[in-house]
Amino acid sequence: MFAYGQAQSATEMSVAERNAAQGFNDTIDRLDPDFVLVSLCVADPTDWRDEALGAAGHAFLRLQCPTFNLDYCFSYEGESITANFYQYICGKTKMGMFAIPTSTYVEDYRRWNRSVHEYRLNMPPEAEQRLWEIMDNHLTNGITLRQDLNKYGCAITAVKYVKRALREVPIVYASNTELMYMTPREIGYRTMANHPWYRLLYLFFADNTAGSDIPLDEKLIIPVDLAEVWQHATVNGQPFAVYIGDMVEGTPLDNRKPWFTPMLLAILILLTTIGMAFTRYPYWDWLLLGVQAIFGVLLIVLWVIMPHFGGPAFILLALFNPLPAIGWYWHRYWALPYAGVLLVGIAILAFWPHMVIDPFFLVLSLSYVVITAKDDIKRIFNRQ
Repeated sequence: MFAYGQAQSATEMSVAERNAAQGFNDTIDRLDPDFVLVSLCVADPTDWRDEALGAAGHAFLRLQCPTFNLDYCFSYEGESITANFYQYICGKTKMGMFAIPTSTYVEDYRRWNRSVHEYRLNMPPEAEQRLWEIMDNHLTNGITLRQDLNKYGCAITAVKYVKRALREVPIVYASNTELMYMTPREIGYRTMANHPWYRLLYLFFADNTAGSDIPLDEKLIIPVDLAEVWQHATVNGQPFAVYIGDMVEGTPLDNRKPWFTPMLLAILILLTTIGMAFTRYPYWDWLLLGVQAIFGVLLIVLWVIMPHFGGPAFILLALFNPLPAIGWYWHRYWALPYAGVLLVGIAILAFWPHMVIDPFFLVLSLSYVVITAKDDIKRIFNRQ
C-alpha cells in the first residue's frame, strides 16, 4: 500500500483548480459523459511473503477530468499492521482516505511489480461529478478512522461512495454469483487460500455478525470480487464496469503456497501425540497442556483489550483454556467426558453449514482428545 505519510495534499489543489476553471469558462458542458471519467482500479494481491494487508489485493477509484487535465487516485491507506501488531490489537491503528496524482500513485505498483487493472464505470454524468465531490469532502477526515477492514476496507468503501453518488439509480447485480450464498467472513477466508498463516489470523479479526443473507454489495470486501461482480452488473441498462486495460503490467502472481502450512503442523502434532500415547513419558502431554493454558489466557486477554476481536474465536476457549492444566491432577474424573465433548464439538463444526473456525483447530483438537482419553482407553483394554 502507498505510505500514508508520503501522500500529497492533492485534493485541496484539485478543488481550487476546478473552481478556478469553472469560473474561467462557463461554456463547458459538464453533463458531457466524458467531462468526468470514473474507474475502479484493482491491484493484484501480494504473495505469501509480503505484508498481510496486500494478501487480498487493493482497490481504489481513479477520477479524471480531461478538460482541466486532472487525474487522481482516491485510496484508503492505513498504518502498517505488522509494524506494530500490539497497536492493532488495541484498536489504535489508523487509516484514512487520500488523493494522490495517478502518475505518482502507480509508481509504487511498478516498483513492486504488481499489476493494476482498470475498469471504467458507466455512471450518469451528474453522479460522476457528485462522486468527486463526495471523495473530496471525505478527505477532510484525515487518517483518523480506526483500522477496521470489515467497515473501512478499500473495496467496501468504493461500493459505499459509488452508491452514494448514484443516489436513486440502482446497481442491478447478476443473480447467479456464488457470493450470494457466502458470508463475508467466508469470502475473505477463501481469498487468502495462498496465505494460510494470514488466513488463520484473519479468523480472529473478521466480523462474524453478517450472515449469507445480507445484500450482495455488503459482501464486496475483496477487490477482485468487486471487479468481477461489477462487470456483470448493470446501471441504467448498461454494463456497469468495463475492463479497459492495465495501468501497470507486473509479474503474474505466484500462486504457490508455503510448504509449511498450519494444517501440516496440526497433522504433525496429532501424529506425535498418538505416538507418545504408547509411551510412559508425560512430557509431550505437559507441553500441549502448557500451550493450551498459555493460548487460553491470551484469548481471554484479547477478549478484554481488543474492541474488534472476532466472535468465533470465543469457540476456541472450549479447547484453549487453563482449566485442564490446573485440574490435571483430577483428570481421571473428567478426562473422558471432556474428550467426548471435544469430539461432539469437532463433528458439529466440521459439518456446520458455514465455516466457523479453521480446520487446523479441528485437527489440533483431536490431539487433546488423545491425551485426555488415552488413560481411560488403556484401562478399558486392560480389563479385557
